[in-house]
Amino acid sequence: MAGPARIPTTPVVVVVDDSEIAREAVKDTLESSGYEVVTLESAFGFIRTLREKSPALILLDVGLASMNGTKLVQLARQHVGPGTRIVLYSGRSPEELASDARGSGADGFISKSTTGRAFVLAVQGYLGGFHPSG
Repeated sequence: MAGPARIPTTPVVVVVDDSEIAREAVKDTLESSGYEVVTLESAFGFIRTLREKSPALILLDVGLASMNGTKLVQLARQHVGPGTRIVLYSGRSPEELASDARGSGADGFISKSTTGRAFVLAVQGYLGGFHPSG
């Protein structure tokens, strides 16, 4: 028989984006909604962060200078559990993002034009509706 169900704790979201403004905006928005957020400006330290933090969600900028975000999806899949959601996060058009998500194996995408409450709701959608404040 399986052990007791794991009670959800504060979900960890890892954000990889070379734009400091975008990273900080995401961090502020999600932390104010109760999420723990870890930000990275490049692929450097990505695998170590995944192993140490076991994130529930990874937001990847598609246009990283150091490594293409779609390649990071494949790398992340090798180092996270099956429940971790990997989502592309970019200013590209929804059509381009949808194509990138399908081609890379990401779980979906959120446009950088999605902000505030709409952004939090999009994140909650990828986390199966779970939100830390209730």
